[in-house]
Amino acid sequence: PIYLKKLRELTLKLNIHLIADEIAMGFGRTGKMFAIEHAGVSPDIMCVGKGLTAGYFPMSIVLITDKLYEAFYADYSEGKSFLHSHSYSGNPIGCRIAVETLKIFEEENILEVIKLKGDYLRTASANKLKDIPYIGEYRQIGLIGAIELTGVPGERAGYEIYKIALKKGAILRPLGNIVYFMPPYIIKEEEIDKMLDIFKESLEEYLSRFK
Repeated sequence: PIYLKKLRELTLKLNIHLIADEIAMGFGRTGKMFAIEHAGVSPDIMCVGKGLTAGYFPMSIVLITDKLYEAFYADYSEGKSFLHSHSYSGNPIGCRIAVETLKIFEEENILEVIKLKGDYLRTASANKLKDIPYIGEYRQIGLIGAIELTGVPGERAGYEIYKIALKKGAILRPLGNIVYFMPPYIIKEEEIDKMLDIFKESLEEYLSRFK
């Protein structure tokens, strides 16, 4: 958040547009509707998708400030309109799904659900992952957790652990030697436990290759 605050200050000072990519982190993943809210700043452009339709349909939106909108808005004859479209622009099915998703967020208080399940994930992770070799750090915000592996033997350890976990019934997300948990918001507490157990078993199975 501190970095984003300073970045916003700098971009305003230098008249540079700040773009927030909320495709993966928007719609509650970090515990707030949009991740940039943690910094208390507003971007000039914000890209949203994925969670917009709960992953059911390819739909995205680019949000811009009034200032940017006015810069491109004009009668066609003036020749300054920003004309752009693609095959799925304004797709009625995608729009209908997006509207229903937003209704669910409001009616079922999804942000509070994410907070409660995020708290459970944090507590369960602390209990289940303590004293395990090669786990350098576990960090989490909202309902996204990341395990950083340090000093782990072999190459592409995260990817190898991902493949083992997949066979055991859990989809993890490896980025180098960092393994992410990004569970769906409907996950149950017992499923969170199972996800963590599968990670632990998969790590142990991977390490057994080097004994």
